[in-house]
Amino acid sequence: MKTKIIFGLLSSILLLPTMLFADIVYQGKRVQEWPEEARPTFNNQSAGKPSFLLARTPVTQNKSHYAAPKGKIYSLTLLVDFSDQKAPVSVADVEEWLNKEGFNRDGCNGSVRDYYLDVSNGQLDLTNEVFGWYRAKHPKSWYESLQGYTGSDSLMKEVFAYFDSQVDYSRYDNDKDGTTEAINIVYAGPGQTWGQGLWPHSGWSNERRDGVRLTHHQMTDMPGKFSIYVFVHESGHMIFGWPDLYWYGDYCTMGNRAHDLNPVAINDFYRADQGWIPFVDVTSNDVSLETTKPGEVCYRYKNPARPNQEGLVWSYVRNTGRNQVLKGSGLLMQHYDFSIEGNSASDKLGLRIVHASAAGKSTDNVSDQWPSPGSTANTFFKYNAYPEFSDEKYPAIRWYSGAKTGLKITDIGTPGETLTFCIGGNCPAQESSSSTGIASSSSSAPVVSSSSSSSSVTPPKSSSSSVEITVQKIALETTLPISDNYAYVTLDLKGDEVAKILGIKKSEIADKVKFYGIDPDGTLNSRTTGEGTGHWFDKDGKIVAWDPNGSSIVYSNVDLSTMTTKIGHMPNKVKAGDSFVVRQAVVYESKQVTFEITVTIPQKTTRISNIRSSKRGKPGNMIFNALGKPVGQRTESGEMPDLPKGAYVEIAK
Repeated sequence: MKTKIIFGLLSSILLLPTMLFADIVYQGKRVQEWPEEARPTFNNQSAGKPSFLLARTPVTQNKSHYAAPKGKIYSLTLLVDFSDQKAPVSVADVEEWLNKEGFNRDGCNGSVRDYYLDVSNGQLDLTNEVFGWYRAKHPKSWYESLQGYTGSDSLMKEVFAYFDSQVDYSRYDNDKDGTTEAINIVYAGPGQTWGQGLWPHSGWSNERRDGVRLTHHQMTDMPGKFSIYVFVHESGHMIFGWPDLYWYGDYCTMGNRAHDLNPVAINDFYRADQGWIPFVDVTSNDVSLETTKPGEVCYRYKNPARPNQEGLVWSYVRNTGRNQVLKGSGLLMQHYDFSIEGNSASDKLGLRIVHASAAGKSTDNVSDQWPSPGSTANTFFKYNAYPEFSDEKYPAIRWYSGAKTGLKITDIGTPGETLTFCIGGNCPAQESSSSTGIASSSSSAPVVSSSSSSSSVTPPKSSSSSVEITVQKIALETTLPISDNYAYVTLDLKGDEVAKILGIKKSEIADKVKFYGIDPDGTLNSRTTGEGTGHWFDKDGKIVAWDPNGSSIVYSNVDLSTMTTKIGHMPNKVKAGDSFVVRQAVVYESKQVTFEITVTIPQKTTRISNIRSSKRGKPGNMIFNALGKPVGQRTESGEMPDLPKGAYVEIAK
């Protein structure tokens, strides 16, 4: 019986043409997702240096489940053709296909680079450098005829060896950890047989050249007509480590092959995991009326029994732009469980869609299968159709343990430029959100009535608590050099003083406090819009979403475990002499500490050639070492900090 079930499942998968373009191959075998030892990773050693000491934007990383690079990623593309299948396009054509802004050959909606700039909100710039064409040693038919992926493995080694004299492979180790992240082999002509020969896939090798290991790579066909789906999908495996989303539908490019020329966006859960959009964490006690734009944020409700493994996420998805092929709009809900490897079985998936129309069952496999329908309007929660999610309305939607979720979302509105909904139910009618969806706060977030260092605050009307909050203000100042790559300075948040005010140990702060941003009107906002525990602010100190073309200008990303914050600014948005005030807070029981941070862009910089002979300067001036790392400030008397002899850069106020 077990054999029949497995055979039936494999047969179903084999019948899905979408899956034929979704292979991950490790050590010659197809796998559902990368094994732990082969998962792509990015380190953070080069992050945060001031731009005047960098040749290119560094790769940075937030705390995510998958590899999460940011900035410019250099990717290598090697072209190969055959005696029986000659190159159908030129090297210049391929360079445009991969990199040109607005590329539209054969109907493509932009280049591969355009796609990742779009879905990452401009935070990932995947730039391909192209070499070729190389004529393979054997006809294409020879590689295609070999068993399994033996042919592709043979061609891969041959191509790497041929280009060794032309290419510095170490250039494509973006994070300098000894392994490359993105090497592509594009071969002439279409793929022939799924699971054999040169069929498009993301692969792995133990090749070592130019002092680095060429581990992750992908192989894509070039039939002569341009499309971008296969390349962006395989790049998702290769760079980020995303799995194939079987039994998922059209709702992500890692799922069904919904459109070759305008691939569906990466799902918002993966986007938030990358830090491309913020997570908004929700608990069963929260009551909040929310307004959100398509793809702006991802709401997350963690399973209290397994908070690091399982949860529900939802976001507003609208069938425009990259998601134009989807058959509906509204709140799209997903159930994730990181303990499940891949999406190989339809009963329990690592990531599955929670269908609004599937109130009586936990999955809707028919709606998930390609090609019909791939996506449905009834998948989405929205007004007049499926305006509520709760344990009562959806008794079959439970944690995989069988326990009820405890999540309640009501009053889901009509999809438009924005979408409103109520977390927790019974949202007060007078509570509303700003057009950017940033101003609302959870029921446990008090609203400040005074900005003085000690004042009373009143909880919102949706809270049952009548406890008054005592507020203490800590004023901080820092100077911030002008940067074109999000470089930051680290500011001490006086953890010992905070702990004393709150009446807890410094080591307990991260686990016990609630963290908020503060808008200019004094409203505490539980939503984070920066990386991790952090916020973006506009010029007036209002909390806003990250948007390089919008009003976001300064960020403060707090680390509660160290009680420090990283302060930086949006590239090309500030000028010498600018000054900004941003406010954030921690709350424990009836006590609140507000951090009021004044950020100043200095008028000039002064280079100090010899630290020992330098004269007194203005107190508080920031000092950077030759690697661009902040190493101290001038003392209150204007003296330099105790540093070894050497060359430094001083930021003069």
